[in-house]
Formats: sequence, structure tokens, C-alpha cells
Amino acid sequence: VLRLALLQYMHRGAALAHDTRYDRTQVYDALYSRGYQVQSLNYSQSRLLLPAVGQLVLNQSGSSEPLRTALDVGCSHGFAVSKLWEMGLHASGVDLSGVAVSIARKARQDALERCVPPLPGRPASCFLQGSVADLPWPSRAFDVTMSSDVLEHVPPELVDLAVAEMSRVTRRLMVLKISVRKEGRKPSLKALEEEIGRHIQLHETVKHTPFWIDKFSRHGFYLRSRIRTPGHLCCAFVLQANDSLLSS
Repeated sequence: VLRLALLQYMHRGAALAHDTRYDRTQVYDALYSRGYQVQSLNYSQSRLLLPAVGQLVLNQSGSSEPLRTALDVGCSHGFAVSKLWEMGLHASGVDLSGVAVSIARKARQDALERCVPPLPGRPASCFLQGSVADLPWPSRAFDVTMSSDVLEHVPPELVDLAVAEMSRVTRRLMVLKISVRKEGRKPSLKALEEEIGRHIQLHETVKHTPFWIDKFSRHGFYLRSRIRTPGHLCCAFVLQANDSLLSS
């Protein structure tokens, strides 16, 4: 099943070779079809954020407003969403790559009763294809939003939109990991570059943590805590909505 999902998109690399301005959705579809991030469906970089999310869920479990809903932005093959379900959360995922979403739907038990319904007109699924700059859920739909190694992939001209959209759909907390360095040259990326004869830069907005904290602060989120990660996997942190946002 997984092989069939990948083979459907192998033609994307050939299309990229002829595009002077490549579509980023095509890039990630082509990469996923060549094994990008799917060497194991039981592994994901998002695993570094899950303990922090779990602790937040535990801390709020006895309160009058426990955490109930979660979103994974850049969900890839759905590993983190499946773990959020195990925490008892209604969780959804979104990814720019339709290939990744197809893999997630096949690899996980995609049942609407486990997630947050999207806006009308979108597929009835826990995993949706879409851009972080145009998230297909209502405002304040999620108590907590997590995202691992995604925002550095956003082109500079879409950064403000991406930050605004994540802030719009999040009611209380964000758990984020954002790389502060250029991407590694993974075999799938090298293979695609050789096939299409051009360089692809995946990490388009490489900024240090204060840059992102400032961006989110303009939408009512402040730094709650930092998450310790190995040095080469820096940096991760938790943002919390201020009181005025919580009461809106």
C-alpha cells in the first residue's frame, strides 16, 4: 500500500526539471516519493516534542479546562498525530505534501471521531493537504499546536502569513521545534537534484529563536519555556497565549 502511494507521485521529479519556478508542493511530493522522512513510520523528529506536549496535557488534566484538541503542522506520515491520540487528544495533521498525507491516511487509523473537523468543503479526514499559510480549520480550533522542523522551510514572503495562521487556529499553547541551520543533504534530496539538474534549498528561512518568538508575540503568544534538545537539533520551545487572547 505504501509503495503504491509513493509510485503515484514519481512523475513529479520529471515535471520539476522543466519548471523555471518550481512549485514547493511538487518538490515535497517528489521527495516523499523518494523516501524522504519515511524510512520508518515509527520514527519522526517530532518525537522530541511529544514529552513536552504530554507534560502539558498532564498538568492541565485536573483543571477546569483540560487540553482536548491538538494540531500537528507538518504532520508528515502521521506519527505525532497517532501519539497525540494516545494521549487522549482529538488531533489532526496538515502537510504541504499530498504524498505525505496519503501515507498518513493509509498508515494510521483515519477516523473523524479522533480529530477536529476542518472547514466546510475540505475532505473528511484527520490528515489534510495544505499550507501553513492557509490552514483549513476555524479560528481557535485547537488547544495546542505542535510543529517540528517546519517553519524554517517556509519562504520568507510567507513567514508572516504562516505565523498568523498558526496563531489564529491555536487557543492556548504552541510546542515548536525550528531548525537554526541549513538542511542536511539527505539521499532523497541529492537524488532529486541530480534527476532535475538543479539545486533545491529546503530551509528557506533560517533564523534564531528570538526571531520566531518576536513574530509570535505580535499575535499574543509569549515564551513559556524552552525544551532541551541535542545541540545539532536546536531549537525547541513552548509558547503560551496571553490572557487577552484566552478570553477572546
